[in-house]
Amino acid sequence: LAGDLQLSPPFGSHMVLLMDREVPLHGTADPGKSVVVRFHGREFQTRTDANGAWQIMLPATPASATPSTLEVTSEGKRVLCDDLLVGEVWLCSGQSNMDFPLSRSTGGADETKSANLPNLRLLNLTGARTDARAYDAATLARLNVKDHFQGSWQPCTPATAGAFSAVAYHTGKLLQSARGVPIGLIENAVGGSGTEAWLPVESLKARPDYQPLLSEKWLDSERVSAWARGRAKQNLGSHFEANHPFKPGFLFESGVRPFSGFPFIGVIWYQGETNAEIHDDAWNEQLIRDLVIGWRTALHRKSLPFFLVQLPRIGGSDPLRKFWPAYREVQARAMKSLPDTHLVVTQDLGWDSPDVHPPD
Repeated sequence: LAGDLQLSPPFGSHMVLLMDREVPLHGTADPGKSVVVRFHGREFQTRTDANGAWQIMLPATPASATPSTLEVTSEGKRVLCDDLLVGEVWLCSGQSNMDFPLSRSTGGADETKSANLPNLRLLNLTGARTDARAYDAATLARLNVKDHFQGSWQPCTPATAGAFSAVAYHTGKLLQSARGVPIGLIENAVGGSGTEAWLPVESLKARPDYQPLLSEKWLDSERVSAWARGRAKQNLGSHFEANHPFKPGFLFESGVRPFSGFPFIGVIWYQGETNAEIHDDAWNEQLIRDLVIGWRTALHRKSLPFFLVQLPRIGGSDPLRKFWPAYREVQARAMKSLPDTHLVVTQDLGWDSPDVHPPD
């Protein structure tokens, strides 16, 4: 049972609330108690259910770059969210090319120094790193749906921009300039993660060919790339029963499901390097389609726009990149078959290095 008065993700100080749409504000408090919300001179009231959960629909509010405060009270407890703006909010997700930081990008050092953009707000959600190491006890304990992703909203400044996604930052900066409204960016990308880790559990349960991915022996499934299985085993050591960021369904349940009902303007999705290692075009296209459809269903946004970044061009002869051209075709075909989806072609911005992270 809940006790402390809390707001659920993604609500917090410095955030951007969605403009011109009702926004479901929710959280927890003591069961069966009154909850009062004050925002923009208006007051809203509800009661918590038997589990302490509560929700209030904030009315549609026009875009505003004037900071405001949202206050929630219950049984003498009080939560304040200050410095709130109203505009657009985008979810930026995928694997390491989405997570690639601005500071390491082409021109990133100078861009970071000048990144004083008060109407651009950043929520950098970080999960357990998937680098080549064995997880310690604290990391293993963190690998659950509630605790895995951590972070808080911050204004875009030289102190916060450098570690944020370069792709997301430049997209947000462009949008803020073009639209003239505040822009909020939520980034939850995880390096090396496969599409299957981002599928909702109900999507995985819906297809018989996904059943091996739901098994406790998912680390032995050839439907998960050999590289990803190897890295997960290295991270987990002897704790094969523990969760891992690459476990099918885990990243959606821990990093996307909490935003159910939140009216994002759209999703920017940059992922596929890991899945391209498996040369099965029908399988890979099915994964992409089920991800888009599954997210839309679980987030209660049937026409949620998706902007999918096609795999870039890189150099070298690493056999892991052998099937990238085929995977680009899969990405293009999947986008053509789904409404409200858009393909971003980046081959012209690739480079000759074998490094998987083109910095431009």
